[in-house]
Amino acid sequence: MEKKLERTEKIKFFDINKLSKKYIADNTEEVRVNNQRMVKTIAVIYLIVIICYNIIVPVFFSEWGVNYVYQIALIVHIIILPIILLRYRKTPRSAKEVQVVSAIFQLYIMAFVVIVSLLPFEFEQPAVYFTPIAMGFAVVFIYSFNVAIILYCIEALAMILTSFAFKSSEVFNVNMFSTVLSFVIGVYIMYVLYTNRARESKHRKKLRKMGQTDKLTNIYNRGATEAMSQEYMHANSETKYALMIIDIDEFKSVNDTYGHQTGDMVIQSVAKIIEDAAGEDNIAGRMGGDEFMVFVKSWNELDDIKEIAGQILRNAQKIEMPDDRVHISCSIGVCALKEDEWMEYDDMFSCADKALYYIKENGKCSCAFYTK
Repeated sequence: MEKKLERTEKIKFFDINKLSKKYIADNTEEVRVNNQRMVKTIAVIYLIVIICYNIIVPVFFSEWGVNYVYQIALIVHIIILPIILLRYRKTPRSAKEVQVVSAIFQLYIMAFVVIVSLLPFEFEQPAVYFTPIAMGFAVVFIYSFNVAIILYCIEALAMILTSFAFKSSEVFNVNMFSTVLSFVIGVYIMYVLYTNRARESKHRKKLRKMGQTDKLTNIYNRGATEAMSQEYMHANSETKYALMIIDIDEFKSVNDTYGHQTGDMVIQSVAKIIEDAAGEDNIAGRMGGDEFMVFVKSWNELDDIKEIAGQILRNAQKIEMPDDRVHISCSIGVCALKEDEWMEYDDMFSCADKALYYIKENGKCSCAFYTK
């Protein structure tokens, strides 16, 4: 997949959805901010447009007989707009909520466009301008590629069905042709857009990685681990997540007994064990010295966290040393939050650190969960 992202190679059409999801996952906060800003911006623009229509149509195009459509739209939007602005003006909302609201808002606006495109029913004018607008909305918001296609299909299908039900065959044929043509153009534009997003995401991720990686272990350094964890917490405030601090027991004895070169090899081995246990879905990093951290993005049962901790504890003891003078083991402190709980990152780290201190004072080579 990495090779497919090179600028000299073409990305396959059927890889786009997977890559678009990866783009959203890698740039969660940016996607959330852009979509949240877009909802507010289009909501304000839409209000201005229907106000202008309510002024222009009665004065210059009263024979159209569609005044009431704009008046109803204005009344509805005057109710909806304050709700949008109050909820999304400044306060960051969860990435999932913003994605769902963006999709609903897009369909809400497009419902008005469909109605305006087809009214009055007794007039036999084609509404060829609808589908390009639908195409534009499909690419303005940032969804996965499949979601963008589905939304576009819903909007285009509404256009075709209403044309079939209320217009003559001639007008229906024109609308059908424009819808199909716009669909093909829209899919191509989305393909190009998502391809560029995937390449940009890979390039930015590579640049970030260069400044975020711990040189000795090749996993995230402290700054990157903390920043990514805090970003995820604020973007997903209603998710169950956990913070684990891992410390190598009696690591000073390793350096004193075998030297710093062996000590570095132990740190590298433990880092690999922690990275494997954390998996791709979670964040693993080195905090400095012999201390590491894992941020678990979501969990259902405490056993999910215990499984990660158990894998680290078991495999750390398997690290081979030059002789039997020193044996490697780790201690782990955990702070796990449920959906209805919230802590700032620093408070979570402090609680996990207290749990780690407890284990260090009570036998080591084990895992403890912080409780109030």
